[in-house]
Amino acid sequence: MILLAGGSGTRFWPLSRRRRPKQLLALAGPRPLVVDAWRRARRLVPADRLWLVAPAALVRQIRRLLPELKRDRLIVEPAPRDTGPAVVLACATVRGSDPSAVVGIFPTDHVIADEVEFARSVRLATAAAGRNRLVCLGIRPDRPATGFGYLACARSPIGRKPVEVARFVEKPELALARRFLKSGRYLWNAGMFVWSVERFLEQARECASALVRAVEAHLAGDPRAWGRAPRLSVDYAVMEHAKDVSVVPLDAGWDDVGSWDAASRLREAAPPSAGGPLRVDSPGSVVFGSRRFVALVDLPGVTVVDTPDALLVVSRGGAERVKQVVEALRRRGRTDLL
Repeated sequence: MILLAGGSGTRFWPLSRRRRPKQLLALAGPRPLVVDAWRRARRLVPADRLWLVAPAALVRQIRRLLPELKRDRLIVEPAPRDTGPAVVLACATVRGSDPSAVVGIFPTDHVIADEVEFARSVRLATAAAGRNRLVCLGIRPDRPATGFGYLACARSPIGRKPVEVARFVEKPELALARRFLKSGRYLWNAGMFVWSVERFLEQARECASALVRAVEAHLAGDPRAWGRAPRLSVDYAVMEHAKDVSVVPLDAGWDDVGSWDAASRLREAAPPSAGGPLRVDSPGSVVFGSRRFVALVDLPGVTVVDTPDALLVVSRGGAERVKQVVEALRRRGRTDLL
């Protein structure tokens, strides 16, 4: 199993910074998301079969948070270049250890509430991958979301049974997303995959040869090769063009925790703590990160993120605009806040 621990997490400013991205934050409970992902993976495989990919800047923090991670199972990216290079690097590395390996590829910044159901779906995906398929785990949509890519299935998915993926669809407009939801033939693309490393790398060579050449040159010791790898997601680079792609539906309480709005929704669902903020006539308001007492009076529907050097107050529903704050800080040269 391969865990992906890259990403910048700018949507979670000011709690998230360049060296403290989203997966290192405790957004959905008492533990950082990467620790929850590790614990979830350990239900499926032993530690010596668990690999993690992370950029060099995060290695020290990853080792501190995951002391069980074997030293030779940490795959280091010299610098982040999106999931395409990261996944090719991971699969090529695993193949060097076990050419016949079947691996699962999972982000470490998602929430999965039902770990038993997750494990069942992963095992079904693993069986399908053994038939030389590239297998996605797709989320059954419960709303016409426009922030996710979709997987168009060849027929309506029933239960957990794998079905063929007819095509990948980019983030749709609302009207199209509504049609997708009504049709019953579309699943959200959650960026989770299972496949044989040999089969995936074979498809990657056909679909993204420049990327594969750059990664292989990097592994051969070329110090400049990694910088030549195109910055592409694994979806754009390989999956949208690959053959023999299937999807296993996943109904396991998945959430990509894509913004402060999503994190606030999860925080609201958690039991309140005795030392939490005091809210007076402030329904739907949530506080993150504060080490001091916070009282909210007559402030309904806001998210407050309190850190030692920055304070964010954003309306529920306005969290997508937080990245505009990050862009403004870059323009002002406030690297101390990034």
